[in-house]
Amino acid sequence: MKCTPLLYTALASTLLVTAGCKKDAEKKTSADVAAPVSSAVKTPAESKDPNEVVASVNGVKYLRKDMDTIVTALLKAQNIPEAQQDEARKYFEQRAAYSFIMKTLILGEAKKQAIAVTEEDRKTQLGKMTEALKAQNKTVEQYFKESPLGEKNARSEFEDGLIIDKLLQKNVLDGIKIEEAEIKKTIADIEKQNAETVEKNKGLAAENAGKKAKIVSLKKQLSEGADFAELAKANSDCPSKEKGGDLGTFTKGQMVKPFEDAAFAQEIGKVGEIVETPFGYHLIKVTAKSPAQEAKGDTPAKPGSVTASHILIKTEQPQQVQPVPTNEQITSQLKQQKSRDAVQKYLDGLKSSAKIETVFKEMPL
Repeated sequence: MKCTPLLYTALASTLLVTAGCKKDAEKKTSADVAAPVSSAVKTPAESKDPNEVVASVNGVKYLRKDMDTIVTALLKAQNIPEAQQDEARKYFEQRAAYSFIMKTLILGEAKKQAIAVTEEDRKTQLGKMTEALKAQNKTVEQYFKESPLGEKNARSEFEDGLIIDKLLQKNVLDGIKIEEAEIKKTIADIEKQNAETVEKNKGLAAENAGKKAKIVSLKKQLSEGADFAELAKANSDCPSKEKGGDLGTFTKGQMVKPFEDAAFAQEIGKVGEIVETPFGYHLIKVTAKSPAQEAKGDTPAKPGSVTASHILIKTEQPQQVQPVPTNEQITSQLKQQKSRDAVQKYLDGLKSSAKIETVFKEMPL
């Protein structure tokens, strides 16, 4: 599910949007990239009763067949590798059930309070969606029609979101105030942190100068015949020191640019000049090189590579001083933080007074 927080202004991440986004972020691994993607969606391994109640809120039931419809649509939209579909289905089942529980709980409260959405409310939110979708060259109509849940369900979610927003605005967000004293304290804290950063940076300059002197001394010892591996074991700040600084073989793009440029340019068996990278100071010794090879017949192309060892003396980079935000920016930041906390507290209150049941025992409620 693409992370497009368009439907709700206050509760989007709580209900549906993060149901896909957070898991997607966790799944972006090299294993996923290499895994074969299936165009088909696997059915659940076990045949389960479609009329099973998978969740309920104060007697309002959510049936497995309704959950499966949503989960299957989400799986199709994700193009999830076949080997991961069982795990993904379990995840989306929990998120669908959680979404049902939260929406039923909140919409039930909205009904009690007679929360009504006006045409002006609808127009305002559609305007926000229109602006957000411009970056994707997409219209609101396209957004609804292309939803993995189907146009009808997407429009229904939009309407529910309007009610949810209005409920939270009335019961939570309208009561959030930012005092002048809070703004002044935030500014004072930033200025204090900046002053500490400046002082620390002054100390770092002297400390890093000492480390530069150390790497210069090591370079001199090597020029006088010292053993590279022994010096690496005794002085290097890299875990490779346990192997005498040996980094093994690497190709272009695997090391930071200054290190890579030096290693590929150096002669075999020679210790090069001191190289500085964001990690610190390096002395590099190239022990072997392999030239790039073009593809021939069934033999694929092979990039050029270098085998090398190094000695690293770590340095700490100066910290950047934080720009002091304007009063308006601080007010917005504080309001967002207070809003998140207040909304969560409000939802916890609703949950505590409701009868909630679900077959997903590991679901945090």
